[in-house]
Amino acid sequence: MKLYRAYFKLHGILIFSSEIRPMITAGEAMGSYISPSPYIHNYPVMYGLMGKPSETYFVFPSLHYLDYEERMRRTPTRRGLQYTSIRKLLEDFKNGRDSFYVFPLIPTKLVVSSFLLSAESWSYVIPTRSPTKNVFPRLTSYAAFMPGSEFKTYVVVQGKVKLPEWVRIGKKRWGIFRVDYDEVRVEGVRIERNRVTSIPINYNDAKFFGFELRSFSKVLETPNIEEGLIGWAELEECTVIRGTINKDKVEVCLPIRWGD
Repeated sequence: MKLYRAYFKLHGILIFSSEIRPMITAGEAMGSYISPSPYIHNYPVMYGLMGKPSETYFVFPSLHYLDYEERMRRTPTRRGLQYTSIRKLLEDFKNGRDSFYVFPLIPTKLVVSSFLLSAESWSYVIPTRSPTKNVFPRLTSYAAFMPGSEFKTYVVVQGKVKLPEWVRIGKKRWGIFRVDYDEVRVEGVRIERNRVTSIPINYNDAKFFGFELRSFSKVLETPNIEEGLIGWAELEECTVIRGTINKDKVEVCLPIRWGD
């Protein structure tokens, strides 16, 4: 097993895990304001590292509706989102086969810009608006992360796996990242109890790997409950990895089973 501290530097516009709020000016509703979350879920990052920029997970967001009874009638299918690649990757990692696992990204530097979007078009006589797939206001102020933004995380690799230097994530695959990896020269591994993780984790993944959570502080939740909440956690037991990166001492607490 190898552990890397990975730095993701953004080279394209990134719109990801946005939160929608009403935009009100002078007491009147003007549409909505959409802002991105500074934390990046680990599933799209894993898709990017696998070189799979699209799957059902990305292409049909309305399939999220199947997780909510009151919205099921809005989609013609009953299959729901298919996480084929992610499920196989998690199974391989848990069973010691050639694979990798990446934790959610946390921001180290953010460059943010806003855009004004309009869903309205004009005919020769009166303004018209074509029906859209989802409810969309006529005017929307969209915030996005811009080139120069930086994130970091940890990546665990088993066996013969080559990690890419460039990945694409986010809506419409705008989020182009260059990834730099610093290997942790592992000097010791131990199990500790009741310790807080060194990085936000995926709630579902931690349980899948056999770790029990004592407490959890959410920082990101997506529309699909199967993806798992992202947040800081105190674990019943945690794998503490001690080592060096370029002569700097590091010690991280992660919910993984460490092997040779």
